Amino acid sequence: MKTSALSGAVLALALATVASAAEPNFTGIWRTPTFIPTLKTDKGALPPLRPEAAAIYKKRVADRAAGKKVDDPLDECMPHGVPRLMYAPYPMLILHTAKQVNLIQEANHSYRMIYINSVHPEDGDPKWFGSAVGHWEGATLVVETTQFNDKTWLDKAGLPHSDQLKVTERISMGAGGKTLVDRITIDDPKTFTAPWSTTVRYNKLPGMRLTETACTRDHKM
Repeated sequence: MKTSALSGAVLALALATVASAAEPNFTGIWRTPTFIPTLKTDKGALPPLRPEAAAIYKKRVADRAAGKKVDDPLDECMPHGVPRLMYAPYPMLILHTAKQVNLIQEANHSYRMIYINSVHPEDGDPKWFGSAVGHWEGATLVVETTQFNDKTWLDKAGLPHSDQLKVTERISMGAGGKTLVDRITIDDPKTFTAPWSTTVRYNKLPGMRLTETACTRDHKM
């Protein structure tokens, strides 16, 4: 009986060690190599907008091209929201612990907190960055973010979303730990006819520090 219990404990420890070894640590400073002003699907197409949302998007694109005021939330120093924060053209610091992954974006000192193996709060209050919980699938961190307000844009071009937005990310590290890949799936039945995915890649920036980049009247994001 004692031998069996000891064997079970050894096996559990071994499995925990394997699981831990399979989970990379994302701590470091990362940045997308290119600015992404217009979000497209992984197939390079415009996301499948519903007619009402397509009309809103078309007007925003036309107004920006004509030099008109487009009411981009960033022009009023509002938060980027998610997933737009994940492809802001600024460095991003990730602080990774066993129970939490914190993402601190240099742009307007914005941050996200991803709680590992947790649940969304029951209050369901709409938020600029939503509520994010994650779990590991091998070496991939799967993050589900919900409970958004509808005040942000998905990109600079003006891609809209509703308060029914759900963002699922599959974040993994590239070979050698020098790159990071975030495959983002957008699910918003009020805005799109079907879920769709896009992929954002990051390069690691060893030795870099975040600087103060605040949105003010004289400096917009």
